[in-house]
Amino acid sequence: MEIDIPAFIKLISDGDYVGAARKLKERNSLPAVCGRVCPQEDQCEKVCIVGKKDDPVAIGRLERFAADWERAKGEVFVPEKAPSTGKKVAVVERDPPD
Repeated sequence: MEIDIPAFIKLISDGDYVGAARKLKERNSLPAVCGRVCPQEDQCEKVCIVGKKDDPVAIGRLERFAADWERAKGEVFVPEKAPSTGKKVAVVERDPPD
């Protein structure tokens, strides 16, 4: 997703939790969801250089914290909707095999 992880962590370390949530939302509209369901251990944390000498930075927990803080404070920022490309998407569900 190309999130600027160092910048979002810096905002958290500076105590700017709402700013951190907004930094996340520059590339991810749903940081609270992704902070809970995305496999950060196999993505972000796997390549964390801190993890070479210690436990990697818990990116998912920080992402979840910033998004939850923003919501709890009532300062939720909704990113601007991207212009339509004219393309359509369909989700097709099929019955599971017997």
